[in-house]
Amino acid sequence: MDRVTPTTFWGAVTVIAAAIGAVFSMSVSHSGEPKHPEAAAEEDVNQIEVKLERVATDVEYNKVLLGDLKTEIRELRTEQNESSREILEAIRNGN
Repeated sequence: MDRVTPTTFWGAVTVIAAAIGAVFSMSVSHSGEPKHPEAAAEEDVNQIEVKLERVATDVEYNKVLLGDLKTEIRELRTEQNESSREILEAIRNGN
């Protein structure tokens, strides 16, 4: 096996080229088809992506609103505590 004959070399090259060509041909000819019958169509996937983007946007907006609401509630709690202290002091000083 010191030497490879030209017939063996070209035969091997032909087999490899045919295999690569077959794989390429199959991938190109079936690229538009779903991978299996249960696979979602590309249009459906795009619609789902749009809906998910909307949900993500709504979630982000709601997070901002909740953050603002949380800040306002803290401020109201602080004001309520101060008002309660003032009322208690007024009651103590009034007696």
